[in-house]
Amino acid sequence: MVGLSGSQWHESNRGVSLYLAIYLVLFITVTALSGILHNRPKLGAFLPEAAMVILVGIVVGVIVHITVDNHEAQGNVASSLLSFSPQVFFIILLPPIIFNSGYHLQRELFFRYITPICLYACFGTVICSMVMSLWLYMLSPYFSFTPSLLELMAFSALISATDPVSTLAVFSEKKVDPHLFYLVFGDSSVNDAVSLVLFDSLSHLIESNITNVGSEIAQFLFDFLTGFIGSIVLGVAIGLGYALFLKTFDFRHLPLFELGIFSTVIYFPFVIAEIMHLSGIVTVLMTGIVAKRYAEPNLFVDTARSADVIFRLLAHITETIIFLELGLSVASLVGLNGFRASFLIASVFGCLIGRAANVYPITLVYNFCKSRANIASESFFSEAFTKQADSITHVATEQRTTLHSSEKSLDDTIISWNKAHMLWFAGLRGAVSYGLVRMFPATENKSIFVATTMIIVLITTFVLGGATEFALRVFNIDVGVDEKQYMASVSSEKLLVGRLSRFEKTTLRHWVVRDDNHPKHYQDVEGEYMEHIEMTTREHDRIVGRQARPESVYDYGQ
Repeated sequence: MVGLSGSQWHESNRGVSLYLAIYLVLFITVTALSGILHNRPKLGAFLPEAAMVILVGIVVGVIVHITVDNHEAQGNVASSLLSFSPQVFFIILLPPIIFNSGYHLQRELFFRYITPICLYACFGTVICSMVMSLWLYMLSPYFSFTPSLLELMAFSALISATDPVSTLAVFSEKKVDPHLFYLVFGDSSVNDAVSLVLFDSLSHLIESNITNVGSEIAQFLFDFLTGFIGSIVLGVAIGLGYALFLKTFDFRHLPLFELGIFSTVIYFPFVIAEIMHLSGIVTVLMTGIVAKRYAEPNLFVDTARSADVIFRLLAHITETIIFLELGLSVASLVGLNGFRASFLIASVFGCLIGRAANVYPITLVYNFCKSRANIASESFFSEAFTKQADSITHVATEQRTTLHSSEKSLDDTIISWNKAHMLWFAGLRGAVSYGLVRMFPATENKSIFVATTMIIVLITTFVLGGATEFALRVFNIDVGVDEKQYMASVSSEKLLVGRLSRFEKTTLRHWVVRDDNHPKHYQDVEGEYMEHIEMTTREHDRIVGRQARPESVYDYGQ
């Protein structure tokens, strides 16, 4: 290794071996510590797994930074360990996590609450970014540097990307009300894509030295809407394409080939979206949802089982690497002229204020609209019951029972203020924000934004993430909820209704899902497979002590 230049260490077998050896040791260490953390619930309540992995990365990063001479070849390897590549993050590490999120989420619950999810994630993120940028701009005379409005807008956009890893891990462990779980999960999933589009657009304005922001608003809105909608359409199309391919070409007698083809669904949607200048995050998320619904039924049961394991494993590995990178990168900030106490304090309060401006007004408007709809529905049914009460008493009684059941179902979509408080509290910042700030335009203030973002990530992960269980008690959030019983209590007609539902059930599935997806010579292993899945789930819940939830960057450590 001695004598290799900084640009040559990665071309040496010894350099690459040293780099990988360090990472393998770190991965084994944090995995073992995660197991210990699971066996000590009281400790886990104050030190979430994500925070623990970051902490290990910080300790190792500081040791490497202090002990290694950066002029030696080993120092060049160390510099690479302490750096954070946004390209690797977005292209290599992020797709498996986002795909796994969509592949394992409860489709019915996600789409049941799709309206508030989109309101919080789309409109709310824009509101949060605008409020925070105006807040920072008003306080800019008190900073020790002079950021431009565009720089503050770009910083506000990237810091608005929520990443509530620690919060949702506790949600899973405590079996929090699925309504709240999927509101937070769905908001954070779509929110990342919105923040990414906002940041890309604002970064382009900064790099182009455009000062007349008003002239660019129309183009920005057009790019945002077409990019977001186009990503959804592309994700659905790719998911259906995989289903149709697996239906047309039957590889069930060749499980290895079938698994190899299906595994490409993790990265293929992302790279196609990036080539088309669309959002890879949204595309991969939608592909995961559609692939689970339509492509998986075309697989041999052993292939489906293996694919499920691969998706979970890759998500877990990449999550661990991301948080290790976050921790290791802290040491790289030493010596940077980036820490500004006044800007940091203003940014922390700006995050809280912007998140509140997102959650509470949207909750108020959404609940008002839902209440009006519920009142109209109640009036309609009450009038019908009154007309029939005198003639057919027992029929009226049955209908009133149905009315009460309908009211309960309708009220389930109302967002209580305690849930709104928890939504506000769950607005942690994480890997996506840090990945974006590393791509910040090369202005003279970039180091300040990088350092501030890193500190905010650490504060929210350790402080807010560690206080999640306490917040659940304070806000009186329902815990210990059985998701299967919850799903059984939800009227299936409320999940997908109308012509779209009929088209999906009678036409679309017939097009892309084979009719003989359970042929006779495969039925003997299907029962064994389903029994294995149920036993594995029960054993997992017994050991980990929590109900299975969609594993993702928002459900670290499952």
